[in-house]
Order: sequence, then C-alpha cells, then structure tokens
Amino acid sequence: MNRILTIYLLRQLATAFVFATGAVTFVVLFAQSFHLLSLVIENSATMLIFFELLGLSALAVLPLIMPLGLGIAVVFIYNKLAMDSELVVMRTAGVSPFRLIQPAVLLALFVALLCGSLTLWITPAASRDAVLLQRKMRDSYAVFLSHPGSFNDLSDGLTFYANKRGQGSTLQGILIQDVREPDKTITTMADTGEVVGSEGNSRMMIFNGRRQEFDRATGKLSELAFDQYVLDLEALRNAPTKRYPDPRELTVAELINPSPDLIRARGPISRFKGELNSRLATPLLSFSYAFIALAAVVSPGFNRRGMARRILAAALAMVVSQAAYMTINSLIARNSGLTVLLYVTALLPVPFGVAFVGGDFISRRVFVRRMRIWPRILRRVFS
Repeated sequence: MNRILTIYLLRQLATAFVFATGAVTFVVLFAQSFHLLSLVIENSATMLIFFELLGLSALAVLPLIMPLGLGIAVVFIYNKLAMDSELVVMRTAGVSPFRLIQPAVLLALFVALLCGSLTLWITPAASRDAVLLQRKMRDSYAVFLSHPGSFNDLSDGLTFYANKRGQGSTLQGILIQDVREPDKTITTMADTGEVVGSEGNSRMMIFNGRRQEFDRATGKLSELAFDQYVLDLEALRNAPTKRYPDPRELTVAELINPSPDLIRARGPISRFKGELNSRLATPLLSFSYAFIALAAVVSPGFNRRGMARRILAAALAMVVSQAAYMTINSLIARNSGLTVLLYVTALLPVPFGVAFVGGDFISRRVFVRRMRIWPRILRRVFS
C-alpha cells in the first residue's frame, strides 16, 4: 500500500511540476523575447536565429526556474489533497508524515540532479553558444545591406554607407571610408555595388566609382577612377581580437584551473570560484523550496480555513530565500570568504521545513533547542 501511495503522489507531483515549470519558463521567456526580437530585427537576422536564441536563453534560466516550479507543484498538489480530505484519510490510515512527504523529497532529489547537470555542463555551453551566435549575427553583412541610408561601422575606423537599395541585392550611392591608419585616409565612392560570395569569404563588386587616398604627412591626394572594383570585405576588417569568455560560459575544468590570460582578462580569481560554487549550490534550492511548501501544507494543526495564509507565507518564504541566495551569490564574486554562507542560505529552509512538518520523526522543541547553537557556530566561522 505504501508503494502504491508513493507512486500515486509522485505521479501527481511530477505532472504538476512539468506544468508549473513550463508556465514560469514561458513567462520569463516572454519577457526576454522582446529584447531578443529587437536584437534580431536590428541585425536583419532570420526567425530561426530568434528561436535559437530563445532556446539557449531557456537553458540558461532553467536551473533557477525548476526549483521554483517544484515548490509550486508541491503546494498545489498537497493543498489539493488537503481540500479533498485525502490527507486526513491518509493520516487516519496510519500514514506517517515522513511517508507523506517522501514522494516530494524523491522528486526534489531528481530535480536537484537535473539542475546539477544543467548548471555544470549544459547551461555554460548554452551561454557560450548564445554569445557567439549574437556576435556572428552582428558581424553579418546583411546588417548594412538591409539598412540603406545609414552609416555602418564594419570595424573600428572603417565606415560603410549606401544611399538606397536597388533591384535585387544591389546598392546605390556607395561610400566606404577607411581611417584606421592615422596618417592616411582612403575614401571609395561608387554608383552601384553588390555583395557576392559566401559568408566566410564575402566580396563586394562596385561599379563606376573613384578611390581617393589622402596622405596627411605629405598632403598629397591620389585618385583612381574605375569601372569595376572588387573589395574583399573580410580583408578590410581589423584582425579580430581574441575574446575571453565570461566565467558563466566556462566549463568546470576551466573554472577550477583558469589560465593566467583568462584571469587577467576576467579576474579576479574569486569570480571563477564564485561561479563554480554557484553552480554547485543552485541545485540545492530544490530541497529548500520543497520543504518550504511541505511546511506550509503538510505540517500538523491543519485548518482548511487557514490554508490561504500558509500558502502566502510559503510564497513569501520562497521569494525571500531566492533574493537572499542571489544577493550572496553576487557577493562571493568579490569575497570568496562568503562561500559557506551561500550553501547555508541554499539549505537553511530545509531544517525549518522538517521541524514544521513535525510528525513522528522529529520534535519541534528538540529542533528549536538544536537551532540555538547555530548563532555561536556562525560567529566562530566568520570571526
């Protein structure tokens, strides 16, 4: 019978967890979609790029959303059981509080493992792919091809302008000015032009124009008139500077042993340690939110008229716990001595939840007496 009860509760919790996580994820992505859509439109990218960025953003926020979805699912299911008097029947049948909360704890363990796989491997890769995709989108030549009448910087000191767009992919009224060398200015003007070639080897064919080169040191101006001229757009760009990824994009191995160049570019070292501990501590929020919800709806002294207050208190406790965790998570990037406090904050609601659930396996009075020694322990740790 106990096994059937566990499977029954676990199935309902899992279903509610999927729907709650999906709903919260939809709300978060809906808020982010306006920024992503604006970015895609400004860079003349396709809707496929938009959905790719949206999917990568979902992978980045899921580790924080999933524990919250679990807390919502636990509150919803156990409150439904209480309203239908199923909890009363289970307790009357001799089901202990530990047996009642066991399915929620098992689901919390599964969610913690899933969040761990996301934070340690999947989310960093998704963050890096999102950054690279945005850089590639901004560097695409379709940006200035689809924005005639505006000045576009191909690189620092290299400006492209086209007056208007002609038939097909041609441009009219072209001006390219190169001032990357301090003592020399190169200005190229043409009536029409068209970008040809692949994305990796783009060239522009320009027709009926002039190329002027002004030497500031000698004051000499040389000019070349042409009927057709080929510009290698990739060669015109400055040599790409090496980009050092942000700590949130690094793998676990790179966070444990970052290179000296990476430390100089993205340091101090506490940022890497803070990011690593954040990835390890975030999955623990699954247990915290689950026990906050259980303390609200499964604890003894249940009153059907008072569940709204308990649920509101549970929601407030989740918000406070999340805010405290995110605050400390941002602080450990500058002070690695607060790392222990990050884990304490992530797990602090668990013993309180166990105590309030009560039941046959722990007494609230015993719990309160044991909790009194924590201030002394914390003072010793941080003194």
